[in-house]
Amino acid sequence: MRPRELCRICRRSMPVAFRDPEGQPWCDNCRRRDCAEPCSGCGITKVVTARDARGPWCSACWQHARPGPTCGDCGQSPSMPMPSWDGTPRCVSCYGASSVPCSRCGTLARAERRWPEGPVCLPCVDEVRFTHAECHRCGRMAAVFRQEEAGPLCPECAGLNFAYRCPACGAMGRLLHGQCPRCRALQELDETFAGPDGQRSSQLAPLAEVLEQYEQPYSLVLYLRRPGGQLIRAMASGDLECSHEALDALRQTASVHHLRGLLVLAEVLEPREEQLAQFKRDIKVCLDEVTDPHDKTVLARYARWHLMPLAHHHLERSGLNRFQREHLRRKLQTAHVLLTHIRRRGTTLDSVTQTLVDRWLIANKSRQNQARSFLLWAATCHLIPQNVAIATAIRTVDRSIMSDADRILTALRLETDESEHITDRVAGCLVLQYGLRTDRLVNLTTDQFLVHPEEPGVLGLQLGRDPLWLRPRLSALLQRLINERRPLAAPLRTRETPYLFPGLRPDQPMTSATLQRRLTRLGIPSTSKARNGAWLAMVGAVHWKMLADLLGLADGTAHNWHKLNGGDRASYVASRLKASQAPKGPE
Repeated sequence: MRPRELCRICRRSMPVAFRDPEGQPWCDNCRRRDCAEPCSGCGITKVVTARDARGPWCSACWQHARPGPTCGDCGQSPSMPMPSWDGTPRCVSCYGASSVPCSRCGTLARAERRWPEGPVCLPCVDEVRFTHAECHRCGRMAAVFRQEEAGPLCPECAGLNFAYRCPACGAMGRLLHGQCPRCRALQELDETFAGPDGQRSSQLAPLAEVLEQYEQPYSLVLYLRRPGGQLIRAMASGDLECSHEALDALRQTASVHHLRGLLVLAEVLEPREEQLAQFKRDIKVCLDEVTDPHDKTVLARYARWHLMPLAHHHLERSGLNRFQREHLRRKLQTAHVLLTHIRRRGTTLDSVTQTLVDRWLIANKSRQNQARSFLLWAATCHLIPQNVAIATAIRTVDRSIMSDADRILTALRLETDESEHITDRVAGCLVLQYGLRTDRLVNLTTDQFLVHPEEPGVLGLQLGRDPLWLRPRLSALLQRLINERRPLAAPLRTRETPYLFPGLRPDQPMTSATLQRRLTRLGIPSTSKARNGAWLAMVGAVHWKMLADLLGLADGTAHNWHKLNGGDRASYVASRLKASQAPKGPE
């Protein structure tokens, strides 16, 4: 195996393919680029793939300029000089994608390798890779190429040059760039966390220990080669500071959020209220876009004295989630759009008229509620005339329901079908039977589960004031989920998680959108339709006040469903009076 050194051109640790007169190493890619010439077809300076009487050709042009008969499958590109198994001329793409009968099992599949006996499919190649025994000729432990009368025969003794043994640790199986996946992952990890001195960064050493807990080496190699690994390289080399402030300055992609969670998990960064910090960043980004000093002052006051208290209120009640943060960000952005419109019309905020606001609403109907919040705050602070106002937008709610027959049959199938994932089964049953929303489901923790003191095997949920005791079959599924749940994030598989539905990001539950997509694949057309059907069925059997206490919903929401079912508010008082006047003894 060729040694790996820092390439003189690209400065990456790559196998040495060439050394210049000064003795400096070059990788294969840089060497090929250095020898590139203008292509005879496209005229672009590229790596030369072939030459003929017309001159050099790049790989793309050579596919169409190669002499020979036309491909028998696509009929567009010239065929390869190598004959195919059925005699049909094929181009490179069609030759690689064509299904041929495997020389071992006879299955029509894509040829993974072409051994002297003929094309071999991937399962047959893997059978050789992962079947190990002592060769009866050389006597060493090796892959079994075939069984003979005297015993198993290894590929080397069969005269086959087949790489399946890791040169570093000697493990046998699939190789990734000439090494077993575990050795390759450890090497990628050392290269990613290498500092300017070539050694692992001491500051990021806890993060490297967390990443070493990946169960699948392929996943670790893939992550280190993607944007997350590039950010780690920048931190290890000193180009990016390892701090919350440095990560906040980047574009907030999924890779940035995931890396921040890993750094907090590894205790490299201090934990913080992430959604609140992201909202502060949203405020800063919005204020940086404002050019007028007066508008910037008004928006800063609006964010500081109105929106931030709302964010802290959500945080103290049940935690500030992503949807609430996005709602507050839209309010600030709408205020910015309205102030810009007023400024462009040559008017100031203290002299704005109702006509100007109404004309703005015609083109921005979707921003009505957010603009109303800003104008109410501005009127309270005496920044606009008192007679300027915006009415509350009428909110339309989807009242379509899932039929009781489909809902009950789907819930029964999820309770009994062992082929589905236990996470999807429990979530689907809770949505179909109790009308719980997915954003509440993903935030459920083990602290909210109760064990019935009198009925063994029955579990309950503490969603509201009173415990909600589940049916025995669903209780058994819930107990299995508590015992078998595993985080989606690979570094967290060996750590305890408090969430019933752990997610992909460290110390975060599964997102509501992800759970909705998984439930859709189970045959639930829409979680809102399933909830609507469950709520109409429950308010017809149990009083709305009791449901509000069991499911932790607002009394107004439960009463609205009660009215949609044909009930009235006085029925609760009547039921309580009837219960208090019930005779205590036989009449």
